[in-house]
Amino acid sequence: MKRVLLILLVVLVLAGSLVGGGLGLMMWRFTPDIPEANFPEPATLVEARLQDLDYLRRFPEADRSFSPAQLSAFNALIDDLEARAQTMSEAQFVMGVSAAGAIPENGHSGVSLRGTLNRLNSLPVRFAWFGDGLHIVRAHAQHAELIGARVAAYEGMAPEELYPKMDPYFGGNAAFLRTNSALFFAAPASLHAAGLIDQPDRVTLDLVSLNGETMSQPLSVETQKTEFFSSARIKVAKAHEAEEQSGHDWRFLDPAMTQKTWYGRSPDEVFWTDTLDFGGVYWRMRNIVADDTQSAAEWLETQAKILRAQPAPYLVLDLRGNGGGDYTQAMSVMREIDELVAPKGRVYILTDEDTFSAAIVTAFYALHAAGEAAVLTGAPMGDNTQFWAEGGGKAMSLPNSQIRLYASTGYHDWENGCRDWSRCFWMNIAFDVAVGPVSVDLPAPLRLSDYARGVDSAIEAVLAAEAAHANANG
Repeated sequence: MKRVLLILLVVLVLAGSLVGGGLGLMMWRFTPDIPEANFPEPATLVEARLQDLDYLRRFPEADRSFSPAQLSAFNALIDDLEARAQTMSEAQFVMGVSAAGAIPENGHSGVSLRGTLNRLNSLPVRFAWFGDGLHIVRAHAQHAELIGARVAAYEGMAPEELYPKMDPYFGGNAAFLRTNSALFFAAPASLHAAGLIDQPDRVTLDLVSLNGETMSQPLSVETQKTEFFSSARIKVAKAHEAEEQSGHDWRFLDPAMTQKTWYGRSPDEVFWTDTLDFGGVYWRMRNIVADDTQSAAEWLETQAKILRAQPAPYLVLDLRGNGGGDYTQAMSVMREIDELVAPKGRVYILTDEDTFSAAIVTAFYALHAAGEAAVLTGAPMGDNTQFWAEGGGKAMSLPNSQIRLYASTGYHDWENGCRDWSRCFWMNIAFDVAVGPVSVDLPAPLRLSDYARGVDSAIEAVLAAEAAHANANG
């Protein structure tokens, strides 16, 4: 008996070593190799910029997503920036670095958007894209009457025509560009440096108010800058730390209205569940990590246990505004999500342009498992079925400007599956699914005209579809 126990112990130790060694090897493989920045103290601003650009040229050593053509374009752009180092404004330098980081056309790679914006100026308003256009959703108290207004023209140009011109400064897909461009509309120095508007510190907006009135509003930048935060958080009607610390009296959409919506209710809750008409169950997740009390995996398992005992007529998984996290926390429940609804029941997966990274993967798992019962609802997600990610959040900071660039090291292909050990994230080789081409089945973007009066456009579309589905099935 002792000999058997000893053999079992040895086997367990060896198995543990193999698992631990495999995880360690994977961590080593996908942790970016950030090059050291060894430069002397610069004597001038031009020398500081040239050192930053010299170091920036090494970014592809950390980021594996560059194709040969992209690498050539990257080096050519840095050559151009070096030639103009003496004449560029600060905003032109920052935007030039942003353009270099965007060359891989990858949403996970490139400059930190927040860090970039916080080096530029800011208007006394903040914008967000909705299904019915670009709207002002936050403003200084003296401009509170502008909140909710749709931007018909920004310096004489329709936002819908202007934002695609920002593409050279963004990686990722069209949805990622659209949602994040709203941040740059609030930093006119960025658009001026890109050659898109005439003045860096003053703009004129043509607006249409919530009651249909038109107005022209000139705005100058803040004298005391307010730091930026993510586009998804800007939409939520609550005070944010950056605003509270800014010295300005910021106002936003009426919480009494927005918190009636499923998108805006309980804004401090990461995870939220409730019931819907016709017996539906609603799950909302704002990340795939944790809240203050539990992990995403624990919360999902708690909710799934309830539905295993009594499957729902339909289930709504709301991943709007979810920037991601760790998709393995959601994987097990998502892979059985079809078992959590009754026969002929449907699974509605709600997404928008702010659904990103691990939240996208979570949506793919749910789509795959639910099969014909799945209904992708809302708006296109902030990345494609193929993308580069990973990198562990490690950033490469330029030595003088301290502009941060994030590197990507692992490839994902959720349309076809990923099997190339030389480029695919190894976790995906073990656990991926091939969902095929993905498009929105039930287009239902959140509209500001609804959101401001307490109506959730996407949930209304789900309820209408479910009512029709119920009628069709008796």
